[in-house]
Amino acid sequence: MNNSRGGRRSCRSLYLGIAVVTFFLLFVYTPLPQNYDDQRDALVNHVTSAATGHKSSANASLPSLATTKSKYAYATFLAGDAHQQELADINDDNYFVAARILTYQILHAPETRSPAGIPFIVLVTKAVSEPKRHRLRLDGAIVIEAETITKPTWVEVETSTWQDVFDKLRLWELTQFDLITFLDGDTVLARPLDGVFNDTAVATRKTSPDIPRPHPGLLPPMPRTYAFASRPEMNTIHTYPPSEETHSYPNIAYLNAGFFVLKPSLDLLAYYLALLQLPDSFVPTLPEQNLLNEVHNWAGAMPWQTLGTEWNIHYPTKEDLDGGVASLHEKWWAPGDGEGLGGYLRGWRWRMEGFYQGREGGGKGHQ
Repeated sequence: MNNSRGGRRSCRSLYLGIAVVTFFLLFVYTPLPQNYDDQRDALVNHVTSAATGHKSSANASLPSLATTKSKYAYATFLAGDAHQQELADINDDNYFVAARILTYQILHAPETRSPAGIPFIVLVTKAVSEPKRHRLRLDGAIVIEAETITKPTWVEVETSTWQDVFDKLRLWELTQFDLITFLDGDTVLARPLDGVFNDTAVATRKTSPDIPRPHPGLLPPMPRTYAFASRPEMNTIHTYPPSEETHSYPNIAYLNAGFFVLKPSLDLLAYYLALLQLPDSFVPTLPEQNLLNEVHNWAGAMPWQTLGTEWNIHYPTKEDLDGGVASLHEKWWAPGDGEGLGGYLRGWRWRMEGFYQGREGGGKGHQ
């Protein structure tokens, strides 16, 4: 009897030991979850690469439209330039660096990244070089080449960098997304932007059936529903928060196309492109911005909606940053208020480059 009980105890001890060892082996060899802090992931990749002599696996699977399941996206636009293609170092192109800063901020930086993991798209023109596209993919962006929208001869632009701005309209083709938040490349974040997708201004609205359509017989039908929201253009001297009472806006009904939220729609894209072919249908001095203001004017059938003042400021100042605005529409390399924002904006460039160099093993050879 005692021998039998002792045997059963021995078996239970053996089974318990086997269970402990099995649990330990599963813990050691099961891959870690993917939602750890990105800086910790970068450190793990860097240490592993140095220890084994192998390249980081971060480059094995680059992001694409086919792999994202998100119903929302962020996007910016990067045009090519003949002069910039001749640069010995692609990181001497300020607009390209700006796109990298946005990629880093939206996808990686703890203070500004998307809590929901919303993807970031860089829409590029045909002239953007492959080294730049590849670098942006390594950074984590989804790079899409926009099919060229030929600028009609009646549209004349004063700035060479605006020659391809109508290609931005290709964002309306990305109908796998419910909403896209567009940011001009010369934008720097101060905090996460995900809340903009919950702003009441981005709700889908019905196109008014009662307002007469412009250019009857010359344009295709407007879509039955749409969503388009933006911020009014700012005066360079303004308050935060901006208001009409403090004369912060030259015209509160005139939107700035450097920050907007859109619902992709092939019907709306067709309407834009048809209007573009009508000579003098809008004032072309600010090409795509004035086209959008024409289609979505407040007296029309598809008026644009006003986003909250907290999401974006054009011509920002240190007071705007201190006031809590989420994004600053300003060139990181040439801030309009001089050194008021200069240190803050330039600091993001060095943080971005340091992050990727650390993740990929250091040095400038990561281009």
